[in-house]
Amino acid sequence: MRTLYLREHGGQRQATTIIHDEFNNACYLLTGKWGLRQDVLSLYTMQGSLLAEVKQVTLGLWPKFVLYQNRQRVGVIAKSLGFVRQVIYIRGLNWMVVGSPLSDRYRVYQGNRLVFSTSPLEDTGGLYQAVHIADQNEEPLAILVATILNHWAHRPDHELAVTWHPRRVDDSHPLRGLSPLVTTSPITKPNRR
Repeated sequence: MRTLYLREHGGQRQATTIIHDEFNNACYLLTGKWGLRQDVLSLYTMQGSLLAEVKQVTLGLWPKFVLYQNRQRVGVIAKSLGFVRQVIYIRGLNWMVVGSPLSDRYRVYQGNRLVFSTSPLEDTGGLYQAVHIADQNEEPLAILVATILNHWAHRPDHELAVTWHPRRVDDSHPLRGLSPLVTTSPITKPNRR
C-alpha cells in the first residue's frame, strides 16, 4: 500500500497540484478546472503522459462527473444526499465510497476489497490529504476520486451566504407588504479535528 499526498485546491476554479509520495518524491501532476459543465481535471505523469481525466457533466446540488482512463470512459460518480455519512456508488468501476464530509475521511471498496482510503493530515490544518492506495495501477483513478470527494467536502472561503430578512416598507399604507433586506456574510469553515 502506497501513500500519496494531495493538496486541497480550496476555492480555486483552476489549479495545478503536484502529488507527492511518502518520501516527498513528485509522482503526478494534477491540472485543470471545475465548476462549469464540461470542465476537466487531468492527471499526468511527471514526464507529461496523460493517465486519467475527470469531466464534469452536470451542475447543481448533485453534480455528476465522468472518469476516463487512457482516454476510455471507465466510470461515473455523482454526489449523493448525505450530510453526516455518505455512501456513493461509482458506476462502471463498481466502487463504493463510504465516509463523512464532516471528518473528510473516506474509504472506497470494490466488493469487500479496500481500493483506497483518504484522511486529512492533522498537522497541516486539513490542507493536505493522505491517500492510501492498495494497488499502484489504481492510483490515477483513486487520485481523481479523492480530489472530487475533497472538493465536495470543502466550501470555498470566498463564497458568501445570502440571507433574506423581511422588513416593513416605510409607507403609510399597511397593505403594501414586506420587502427583502438581503445581507451577505462570509462562510466560515468549521474547525476540523
